[in-house]
Amino acid sequence: MDTLQLNQFRELMDVRGGPCVSVYLPTHPAGPDAEQDMVRLKNLLRQAEEELADGWLRAPEARDLLAAARQLPVDAAYWADRSQGLAIFAAKDVFRSWRLPVAFDEYVLVNERFQLKPLLPVVSAADRYLVLALSQNDVRLLEGTRRGLTPIEVPDMPHDIEQALNYSEVPRGSQVHSAARAAGRNKQAAVFHGQGGEPETHKLDLTAYLRMVDAALAPVLRDERAPLLLAGVDYLMPIYREVNRYPHLVDRELTGNFDYQSDFEIHQRAWSIVEPLFLGDRRKAADRYCNLAGTGKTFDDIRQVVPAAEQGRIDTLFVDRRGHEWGRCDAGALAAEVHESRRDGDDDLLDRAAVETLLNRGTVYAVQRDEVPSRTGVAALLRY
Repeated sequence: MDTLQLNQFRELMDVRGGPCVSVYLPTHPAGPDAEQDMVRLKNLLRQAEEELADGWLRAPEARDLLAAARQLPVDAAYWADRSQGLAIFAAKDVFRSWRLPVAFDEYVLVNERFQLKPLLPVVSAADRYLVLALSQNDVRLLEGTRRGLTPIEVPDMPHDIEQALNYSEVPRGSQVHSAARAAGRNKQAAVFHGQGGEPETHKLDLTAYLRMVDAALAPVLRDERAPLLLAGVDYLMPIYREVNRYPHLVDRELTGNFDYQSDFEIHQRAWSIVEPLFLGDRRKAADRYCNLAGTGKTFDDIRQVVPAAEQGRIDTLFVDRRGHEWGRCDAGALAAEVHESRRDGDDDLLDRAAVETLLNRGTVYAVQRDEVPSRTGVAALLRY
């Protein structure tokens, strides 16, 4: 299984101009069905190549565009670590694939931009959370959904307090210890203690160590809005909260020693805390939409929703995660043009509205159609 991070999703959102190939395939996470999944992927890639050669590219160019993707069905090692779904994206100078814990609908789309709405349950802050498992011996940042947790690599993250503060190089009997890097610097400062004794010195060490953890997290969390849940021994929690700069820290915590607990075990405890937060936020947003419907502060017509999303007017968007609305919306247009069936050059307007809302820092709930608080498959709460 792979980890799809928000910055990677944003890179896909920035690819425009086509041809962009999006391939989604539900896969079997275990058992003897890998060969069947490989065959289905071969068929989808053949379909994608035919669509590319039908008005987008010459046949040799279409083959070249999908060359990296065609290596996947014959890569046995790649399929050994499959999950519930596979998402593949190919364009000029772009190839990405992720094995993800989402059972996607099976389809191929060639268009001016990538089809990204199926990924929203993985990357949207409306259904994502983070866990920071802290101890003096280890630090782990994990990304979670209702399905489980996956690790996120954090460059420059200290491995443990001894390595971070150079205990092996600094005599612990002295009254000097290494402190955290100041923000934006690469040097460590020396901090001199008074006669406060070992407990005071140790707290200063912990504060320095956790500041280094927070500094390493800062660039990774810069564009995040997902709630962050702390997991660790109780005496570390208040110290980290003092140095933390991430604004979406959850009030509740997981207390205990998580050095030897699996991601699965942490997820079981973490989800019981964050699920009510997600459900509560979504319920409040739906209630707010219903209360404001008819006041001019909501839209439920996709022709109005897409321009509003591109203008940054949408605060919260509910969208049918399996639905499609085909049409066009030129830059600066006051309304989108909707077609009964897909025409050449059409966008999936539901997908476009969701992506543009995210680009403008809105919240998107990609849900079942009956969970959208309107009859149209789309419901938008406006900022203005």
